[in-house]
Amino acid sequence: MNRMMPRVLLVVTLLVVSVLVQPGAVTNIAAQEQDDADSPLMARNAIVVDADSGQVLFEQGMDDPVPPASLTKIFTSIVALETAAFEAEMTVDEYDLVGEASIGLTAGETVKLETLLHGLLLTSGNDSAMTISRELGYLPGDSPQESVARFVDRVNATAERLGLSNTTLRNPHGLDQSGHLSSASDVAAMTMYALDNPVFEQLISTPYYSGDGREFYNVNQFLDVYPGLIGGKTGITTKAGHSLVQVAERDGHRVIVVLLGSTRDHWYSDAEYLLNYGFDQLAENPDDSTRPVIGVAGVTGLDVPDLAAGTSVGGNLTVDRVSDHEAVVRPSTPMSAEDSASWRWAVIVFGMMAAALALVLYHQAIIGMGALVVAQGTRLRWRLPSPPSLPSTDRIFKRSTRHQRHERPTGGWEPTTTSELHGSSEGIERLRTSQRDRRPTLREDLQKTNAGSLPSTVSVSPARWRAENAIKLAMQGRYHLATEEFRLALERDPDVDVTKCPGFWRMQPMGYVAVAKAYSMNQRSNDARRLLTVVQLAFKQNEELSHLFGMVIQELENEE
Repeated sequence: MNRMMPRVLLVVTLLVVSVLVQPGAVTNIAAQEQDDADSPLMARNAIVVDADSGQVLFEQGMDDPVPPASLTKIFTSIVALETAAFEAEMTVDEYDLVGEASIGLTAGETVKLETLLHGLLLTSGNDSAMTISRELGYLPGDSPQESVARFVDRVNATAERLGLSNTTLRNPHGLDQSGHLSSASDVAAMTMYALDNPVFEQLISTPYYSGDGREFYNVNQFLDVYPGLIGGKTGITTKAGHSLVQVAERDGHRVIVVLLGSTRDHWYSDAEYLLNYGFDQLAENPDDSTRPVIGVAGVTGLDVPDLAAGTSVGGNLTVDRVSDHEAVVRPSTPMSAEDSASWRWAVIVFGMMAAALALVLYHQAIIGMGALVVAQGTRLRWRLPSPPSLPSTDRIFKRSTRHQRHERPTGGWEPTTTSELHGSSEGIERLRTSQRDRRPTLREDLQKTNAGSLPSTVSVSPARWRAENAIKLAMQGRYHLATEEFRLALERDPDVDVTKCPGFWRMQPMGYVAVAKAYSMNQRSNDARRLLTVVQLAFKQNEELSHLFGMVIQELENEE
């Protein structure tokens, strides 16, 4: 006993000294344990973000790749909005009817994208997600599976371009599937990006929608309940648990909350706790530079590679100037001014001689044809070229007959309802009685174009208008029509700069192939090659696309 006493006294002394020397550490540990005990948060992963600055106000496993459930539909919706016109019409296929959450689509019916997006975000319709992705991913000859896969690849490419490294999506709706993953930070960053589009914000904030004979109520229980709520998205699957995105604004601050892996009894209380926490943090310290930052601020489209002036890009091409979204690529050994002038004069003289000879020999036929055109309003039509496909570039710039899509039989539908109805009766009545101004559909605009007339409200040149219409078609994935519109624009005005048209640098890769094809069809292979060289450099991180553009460029060089 006497031998043990010194040892016991030594241990007690060391413990007392450690407490006296480091009282703060003991206090901090106790405070942390107390905070954890007081926190009501049940979600496995969560993040609270200042939507204006991207500052992270709270996080719990924010970068863990986990199943995102129907929060996937945020990714699908923003890519769809950037790809197609809001009023575009889409035909439902039997393949789209995957079950689970549904808005009651039937195979063969035609529905506007506007209606499908409301069904996607208000009631989380999986059939809406499938119809959107299959229609916008379609290329002639595709099976439904291939069309959907192509659209999902486009969504993943967008996520990669925005720097969302924890996201790999396998489907457009969020049903559990091996490898279908995202993270709280990536979902928050994509929501920040989507909120820059006013149509997306309007969609998630809508309590009630009526269109195409359907009625949707928003299932987000926080609408008209939580003060300052803008909107959000719900998601539930077996693997993901109960997940939510909520966006609210208060005192000039906008906060995004993402929670993944909560429970049926706690997901809304989790969201309320995190929203309140976020606003409290911003009220106490609105701009803390020590906070981590997420987001995709400033990312607006395809960025031209950062190259110094005079950089050789292969072959006989050189980059002369590069700005944020524009590059000028010229031949390394340009034709001299004298050679260029003499060549142009020779062509002009030859053309004038040919025109004069034709007028002398065939003046009666020309006069007769002119009278026929004036009398009947007829016009010559070009055969539409078939679009190229990603896997192969074989004869990519050769004309062929237009591939016709299989016409599906149309059918009726029955209105459906959802068991998760919520919304202000006053707001619902206001929306029920309001009428949306009808804009001409893309199909009507294209019919006007083919008839040789332009809408009376268009103030730009006919060639510029055609180029902008071609970009819209390319964003819808309708590359064969886009190619023809680009060709007609360049034919009408060879000097029209299609690269400066709105949306040009936001197209998917095959849109740039469509432009190059149009240049080639107008005997401007050099311009086609220069454009594709710039695009190839922009996509240099994607080996498959870089190889594709390289093959097309090589084919153009072989044709010269």
